[in-house]
Amino acid sequence: MQSALTPTLVVTYQNKNITADISQFLLDATYTDVLEGESDSLEISLSDTEGRWLNAWYPTHGDSISLKIGYQNAPLLACGDFEIDEISLDGAPDVVKIKALAAGVTRAVRTHKGKAYEHTNLRDIAATVAKHNKLKLLGTIEPIAITRVTQVFETDLTFLKRLAAEYGYSFSVRGANLTFFKRAALKAEATILSLARTDLATYSFRDKVHGVVAAASVNYHDPHKKLTRIVVAQDGKTTSNKTSADTLKLNIKAENDVQAKHKATAALDRANEEQTVANFSLMGNVKLVAGINVAVTSFGKMDGKYQVIKSTHTFSRSNGYSTDIELKRVRA
Repeated sequence: MQSALTPTLVVTYQNKNITADISQFLLDATYTDVLEGESDSLEISLSDTEGRWLNAWYPTHGDSISLKIGYQNAPLLACGDFEIDEISLDGAPDVVKIKALAAGVTRAVRTHKGKAYEHTNLRDIAATVAKHNKLKLLGTIEPIAITRVTQVFETDLTFLKRLAAEYGYSFSVRGANLTFFKRAALKAEATILSLARTDLATYSFRDKVHGVVAAASVNYHDPHKKLTRIVVAQDGKTTSNKTSADTLKLNIKAENDVQAKHKATAALDRANEEQTVANFSLMGNVKLVAGINVAVTSFGKMDGKYQVIKSTHTFSRSNGYSTDIELKRVRA
């Protein structure tokens, strides 16, 4: 007979394991892992009826904290390294909440600045941003030629996110690494596990056709030939439902047909990945992290390959270990 799984976690503060020290005060710990668009985060809630956390144990902004979560006698999910960003107090009874952001998201990365990049490419721009912020660039990036692009009073992360999205890329900052990935390539990865109705505590689906388009077109002005050019990307992907007959029309800046094609394809994929979205709650599972693909079964027309775009792992004194995920169906 298989023994019951016992939830556990390990909390490290400034490279010191403090799990035993805080266990009697710990109410819950939540790790949020996001594929793109925002920083991974960690939030820990602690009972402070003795007043320790607002006095001798008061955390310092910028201090390092890390979490591992899972089950005893099994591999734990290493959530990464974080830096304390915010401390709050609620009561009564007194509860201290410590909020931390992924360690790589430093103040320098979040500083607004202006800069023009000329006669370069997407890969070199990403490398420059990484170098300025003392990060190591990982991932494969096509050397898409860019004559000029301007960072106008944006943070490095906001600028790079905007530029990457235009060409169908995303990235994450974790620790000392800035990792780029092609969104289409990540969706093409194999599924790592299956989720059926019986695996879930709660579930919800949203399936729509409005805004799901058959094609995207980019109209741009060619300064060399002094005329307006139109480049179209067609949707050749399928799911159980159809696209609308609409064409997504984009009047955006492009320097040539190659750029325009990349931008049209990226915009088309982003619009159509919103067709089927699901939210699941289930028993804690260390394999469910942002970016993986799973097979959803036993839901009829909703079955298929889905990508996890956000996962939230929570250890609670009262409820044990649970995982909540947001998924989008992959248009294969």
